Amino acid sequence: MIRVKIKSWTATFRFPTFQSGYQPTLPLPPLSTMLGLLSATKGDIVSLNDLDFVGYIFKSEGKGVDLERTYALGKPETDIIKREFLVNNTLYLYLPDEWSKYFKKPRYQLLLGRSCDLATVEEIRKVKLEQKENVPIGGTIVPIHTNLPGIIHALPVEFDYSTILRVPKIVKPFILIPFPRTPRDRSRYTYNGSLPYDEELGLGVWLYGKGLLS
Repeated sequence: MIRVKIKSWTATFRFPTFQSGYQPTLPLPPLSTMLGLLSATKGDIVSLNDLDFVGYIFKSEGKGVDLERTYALGKPETDIIKREFLVNNTLYLYLPDEWSKYFKKPRYQLLLGRSCDLATVEEIRKVKLEQKENVPIGGTIVPIHTNLPGIIHALPVEFDYSTILRVPKIVKPFILIPFPRTPRDRSRYTYNGSLPYDEELGLGVWLYGKGLLS
């Protein structure tokens, strides 16, 4: 297994229930963003069917609000909206070893959200995560059956790119768990089960694979 450390100044993850007006951002990326990142890295569309597993931990140092001019499709009118964005972001991606060659030389630019949210690869490291029980988890999404506290959202897992406007192909409910900042957070977001454990970050890593598509 490898762990890829990715950094960005800004990140924006679309809030699925907001289509117009004020544009908030999710506090962390959905799984579809990870697949988009992998697709850009490889230079081809990547599905969960193409992966043995993928996991991630995301953290940011804050949030800001920007003013943005929008254009209606086919109309001359413009509008000004407020858009949230996350700042000073770090993403840890856990992937099979063969993905190392793609992240050493990505095919396309890496983004954490929109085209302006450019990201860079800071480190590619081979790691060995041991299975541990009752470990804290955070900075990621987990299935709702875990019964952990957090924000519940129906999030896209994969998109269908066969049409000009992409449409969600798979949508499932997840719990969004923020990156733990305090010992109390780590206690609150402890998973009562067995997970691969990243000793350096002190967090369990939830791995997703093909089984999520069934």
